[in-house]
Amino acid sequence: MTVEDSLHELETASYFGVLGFGRSYGNLIYTFLTFPIGLTLFIYTWVCLPLFIGLSVIIVVLPILYAFLWTMPRIILLVGYLTELFVGLPVPIREDIPKRIEGSFFTKALNALRDKRIGKSLVYSMVLALPYGIFVFSIMTALISLVGGLIAAPVAYIVQFYLGTGDQWVNWIITHLPQWAIIVLLIVSVFVGLAMIPAVLQLNNKLAIMHARMVQKALTR
Repeated sequence: MTVEDSLHELETASYFGVLGFGRSYGNLIYTFLTFPIGLTLFIYTWVCLPLFIGLSVIIVVLPILYAFLWTMPRIILLVGYLTELFVGLPVPIREDIPKRIEGSFFTKALNALRDKRIGKSLVYSMVLALPYGIFVFSIMTALISLVGGLIAAPVAYIVQFYLGTGDQWVNWIITHLPQWAIIVLLIVSVFVGLAMIPAVLQLNNKLAIMHARMVQKALTR
């Protein structure tokens, strides 16, 4: 069964049920890895491919260009193993990528370039990986910071109040709100932060699964 045919268990988890899956927390690591992975692939492809194509008029560079294209689906396969480890979606087995192609050098090169996975891997590495990694990294960093700030609001308020730091938001709250309102506000802040944790995990799981499916499609014929 392929990724497209299967439904991931986290896609059917209830709002609070997502808290009981270990993969929900592993996916946090995976989504933060999408940024350095995307950056590495972006630099590798955008530096090597134009360089080797530009130098391809020199015959000796053709084997290097071929070797670069040969590596692309295999590098994405390594990313696929990460998706299998963290997200739990299967990747094509190693034997599905041919180790030997019969014929002369140019015949081998031509037959190898007919493999759609090379083109898909290039598109993923040059166009999709880095923007998606930046998007995921940015949105998850903002949400996790927001949740952490809401939950830690009472501690931050008490520490800053007694240390006399004079922060504007502390002074405004003390000046304009009665004590009971401040207590209620801080309690609500904690509960809102706790209630947001499943929502953040749900979104993170969907982003991780979406990225894993992109990798899977790049590795299928």
